[in-house]
Amino acid sequence: MAREGGREVRLAEILRPAHVVAPLAASTVHEAVSQLARRLIETGDVAQPERLERLFTDQHVRDLIHIGGRVLLPHLRTEAVERLVVALGVAPAPLHFSADDPAGDAQVMVLVLAPPAAADPYLQTVAALARALRDDATVDHLVAARSAAEVLAIPEILAITIQPRLTVKDVMTQRVYRVSPDDSVQDVLALVRQHHLRAIPVVGEGREVLGVVTDRDLLRHFLPGVQSRAVSSPEEIRTLRVRDVMSRSVICVSEDQALAEVTSIMVSKDLERLPVTSEGKLTGFLTRGDILRKLFAF
Repeated sequence: MAREGGREVRLAEILRPAHVVAPLAASTVHEAVSQLARRLIETGDVAQPERLERLFTDQHVRDLIHIGGRVLLPHLRTEAVERLVVALGVAPAPLHFSADDPAGDAQVMVLVLAPPAAADPYLQTVAALARALRDDATVDHLVAARSAAEVLAIPEILAITIQPRLTVKDVMTQRVYRVSPDDSVQDVLALVRQHHLRAIPVVGEGREVLGVVTDRDLLRHFLPGVQSRAVSSPEEIRTLRVRDVMSRSVICVSEDQALAEVTSIMVSKDLERLPVTSEGKLTGFLTRGDILRKLFAF
């Protein structure tokens, strides 16, 4: 696994020499992914080979991370494997999606597979690789490598570490603008305009989360007026309260929850942002952008 007793683990502890293919004899992305998958099967690291082979269709290999134009990072959580595994290949020439569909200048491919239960090490491994392989010098060394031994001797590869479990608190935005149900919608509009906000938590006197008011809530309320070209009067906007427009059904997460777990919730429920609480009180806000910036250094 990528995490042992809460300590940092180096990529070199996970990436076995037998899982490094240099040179990688492939001209297309699909061939490259298939060869790395076959290498994992040959080394006995895939519990259900037939299941893995079914996954790598042309459509699946397009759902991957492009890093700096020269690295492709396909990644899957699948029951075909029983533990997290990583394979790396270096092609002698840029890969193509097809004969007439180039994939940029990508020559390096890193395949990450993990069982569904290994969400945390899986996410951390993908993030660590994405951050490290954005460095042009590291990719230059990889492209120049002619064997697995040369790849695993690259100092930047040896230095890649996978952090212990991240929690929501490590990533969330701690400075949060908030409003009460009694505040005017005019005040909310001013906050949205001034700070470019898309959502503001609504809290009670004890900072407990009562709901959230989003740009969608505001548009939904004012849409009839916009459609009829009869925009609400300044007086109506001044008297309108947050409680009149806010969403009361809101999912909150704890700042101590695992980031991988919360990320899965956000993806499965198509949520862009979540209020974060501790002991029932608002302590932060978590957005998809926060997660991407922290994990992938965007």
